[in-house]
Amino acid sequence: MISMTIQQLSVFLAVCDEMNYTRAASAVYMTRQAVRQNIAELEKELCGPLFQNNRNRLGLTEKGRLLRENAAPLVAQFHVLQRTMNADIRLRHPLRLGISAALVPDYLPTLKDHLQSFRDFYPGLAIAEQTMENDLAVPALLEGKLDACLVMDLGGQYKGTQRTVLTRHKAGIFMKNTHPLFSQSTVNAEDLCPYSLFVPGLGEEFRPLFDAASVSSDTASFEVLPSFYQVLYHVMDRNGLALNRILAGEDTDPAVARTVPLQGVPPLCSSMIVRDDELSLPLELLRDWLEAKLRDEFGGGRTT
Repeated sequence: MISMTIQQLSVFLAVCDEMNYTRAASAVYMTRQAVRQNIAELEKELCGPLFQNNRNRLGLTEKGRLLRENAAPLVAQFHVLQRTMNADIRLRHPLRLGISAALVPDYLPTLKDHLQSFRDFYPGLAIAEQTMENDLAVPALLEGKLDACLVMDLGGQYKGTQRTVLTRHKAGIFMKNTHPLFSQSTVNAEDLCPYSLFVPGLGEEFRPLFDAASVSSDTASFEVLPSFYQVLYHVMDRNGLALNRILAGEDTDPAVARTVPLQGVPPLCSSMIVRDDELSLPLELLRDWLEAKLRDEFGGGRTT
């Protein structure tokens, strides 16, 4: 049974156009790894390679040339169908979307690209973005100033809201090699109590961390730093600790600074939050779009 998807064919055509996996990944708003995976799945289904590498130059095989010839008009026709079917989906007012400053540009560097690709795909669904501190996003949503918000969280949730996880990673503590905890292979929440920990916010989003740290007789100290640039400065120049995620490759020089797994707290997530019973069709389309795009990059899962 043929199970190739339009996405796989679109990725294949992007590689054909660029003859470079990295540039193709940028063109389709995916990671290079995700592009290679799509090509590998196609090659497995079609029982043969689609590209050949000759002295570090990418080229099409005979099977690849045949697929390109037949896939191009099919994908073009599908895009015409999409535009036709989406043309009547319109809003009277733009979707008001609050985006936590803790997420962009460091944690979700492609988020703005994915929002733009959503606009291109649904031209009648305008989005008005507003970047704000993590703590301010959900309160603004509950006050009716936003239709949805994207925040960083540890699973804590405000009453009257629905949460969809877009990305999730094991939580960790980012520290410099001169910090007393640096030699530990893991850190427990109660280990943090003698120190000051920099977090993206002090709202209900991070309640599980505060509760885990409170089991110690010492008093934990938390300080808000909205952006990762500030976090980097406080960790490297002031020998501080910061909440972070465990993600391969983010510790560029682990001998100097690294992220140690944090035990006893839920995963560190990026989540889309809406008010209870107000997940309209446009918001549902946006949620599903971001969930699919970010899953291709980081993995994730839905929790509402």
